[in-house]
Amino acid sequence: MRRVLPDKNPTFDYQLWQSIIRPNPKYQQVRKPERDWLASIDRGSSEISDLWKREGRQLSKTDSTKVFDFISINDQFESLVDELKMNTLDLKNRIEQKIKNIPGAESFIEGEENSLLEINWIILGRVIGAAVANIGAGEDFWRQTGNDSYVALRFWADLKREVKGKAYDATVDADDYTILAQGIEGDNWKTVGDYYRQNNFDPDSEILRSIAHRASSPFRQENNHPNRYYANPFAIAHQKSLSAQFKGADDPEELAKSHGRLTLELLGSALRDLKGSDLDRFANFVIKIHGMCAFHIVRTDIIQQKIGLHLFSNLVARRIERKVGASNVPDIAKHLKTGFSLAKVLKILSDKNHKIIEWNSVEKEIVDKIVNGL
Repeated sequence: MRRVLPDKNPTFDYQLWQSIIRPNPKYQQVRKPERDWLASIDRGSSEISDLWKREGRQLSKTDSTKVFDFISINDQFESLVDELKMNTLDLKNRIEQKIKNIPGAESFIEGEENSLLEINWIILGRVIGAAVANIGAGEDFWRQTGNDSYVALRFWADLKREVKGKAYDATVDADDYTILAQGIEGDNWKTVGDYYRQNNFDPDSEILRSIAHRASSPFRQENNHPNRYYANPFAIAHQKSLSAQFKGADDPEELAKSHGRLTLELLGSALRDLKGSDLDRFANFVIKIHGMCAFHIVRTDIIQQKIGLHLFSNLVARRIERKVGASNVPDIAKHLKTGFSLAKVLKILSDKNHKIIEWNSVEKEIVDKIVNGL
């Protein structure tokens, strides 16, 4: 069934948004009261919800005007991509200067410096998906809690505890992950890994990520000493940031309840910093994103992948590859089949504390007129 754009012409999404913003913008931001209301009434998986159909939805609880919703990634993501393309050499130099002050970073990235200029959008989408699942569980939107991130939190803590031994103190050493950057003996790696392998996660598989993209890989194995492993210093820096947000606590059981909020707040803060004038702001952002991606070492929950990886990556691809300013939600809901209440997902992603996406609405009558003329 046709939603907003004809199924045979999905690439009309670019022309549609261009017509909506020119010559005068014809959209309005979906404000918090409307986001809350939509999240409260949205029922069922995205492709069957009454909100995302060809008939449009009601503008607000008190206004029956029919509208279509349009969403896009935060504009700052595109500014980052432009910086990566237009100021490549300068940005690379700034990143390399920055990592000189991060213990173990230079040796970890040695020989793979070009990966510093590549954002791992797929893994970032998984990070966002796990965070959204965790936040939604806290608001009783669904039962999924972002278990991938919980396992990651436990693994990093257990690995540090094994390396640190009896001297480990959860409070004193809450941010002392530099020991992992100094190298992990094979025996310690195997002891922790055996437990997780029995529970459906093989940490050795993460070594392979360093081959494809060193900057966002959680670990690397030293070629000359195959029984020694090194943790990504960017991931360690991210863990320190999480601990700082969580007031220094290092208990994965407690942190698991709020890791989603903490993660998106860190991402939101990094996005806001891109609007500033600091010459190193893009270098700082890139390092933070690599750290988030490297820290997220488990990717098994298909449902949270759909709300993060599929939705976010879809928006990234459209914006970066085809310059689509915003995509209509009914068509996205139809094709993604997230399994989630999409209004609840959008409410979380558009929260002012991080604003991963922009969420606007356009009157159905205006959209229909444009589409009929395409």
